[in-house]
Amino acid sequence: MRRINRTTLACLALVALLAGGAAVSGTASRAMSAIQADAWHLDIERAMDEAGVAPGMVVGEAGAGDGYFTLPMARRVGPSGAVYANDISRRALDRLQAEARREQLDNIQIVEGDVDDPRFPRRDFQLMVIVHAFHDFSRPVEWLRNARNYLRPGATVAIIDRDPAQGGDSHFWPRERILRYAGEAGFAPVKVVDTISRHLIIVIKPQE
Repeated sequence: MRRINRTTLACLALVALLAGGAAVSGTASRAMSAIQADAWHLDIERAMDEAGVAPGMVVGEAGAGDGYFTLPMARRVGPSGAVYANDISRRALDRLQAEARREQLDNIQIVEGDVDDPRFPRRDFQLMVIVHAFHDFSRPVEWLRNARNYLRPGATVAIIDRDPAQGGDSHFWPRERILRYAGEAGFAPVKVVDTISRHLIIVIKPQE
């Protein structure tokens, strides 16, 4: 039997969605994630490694959208962990919640936030991630300041976005701007990675 490669599987999932009909299976859903990953050119597994996503973790995500990063992250943290997926768009969160149900990912919790406050329901997050979203924040400094309230001591925030210095669209923010906002909000850099998929992965933590 000929092996179906990732691109073929992704195309099949797209056709299924466009045609309507039966609910998309977990395999098809993962294939749709592959389509999105290819569009963003992000190696999600390596990005999660650098961000520090590990089994059993409690993670908050801002700007989760339809679940591009949320679904793979929920699979990695596993049933003993949890992902609190935040967005200011109720419509996007509804789609994400429906997708989580299809994939039977019971460790995803939906949280509707504000432009300056994620409004997470707990204050012991080990990690927060912001993927392909921070450049669209209208109040990034205020958001980061409020985000500190939901982090446990020693926790970090990982900002993952396209790197304009590597040929990305100028719509995305350069590392200097991101680090400046982080500093204004009281965060210090832990590491900056720019070797994955022409992206920036900037990990920061609250200053003492």
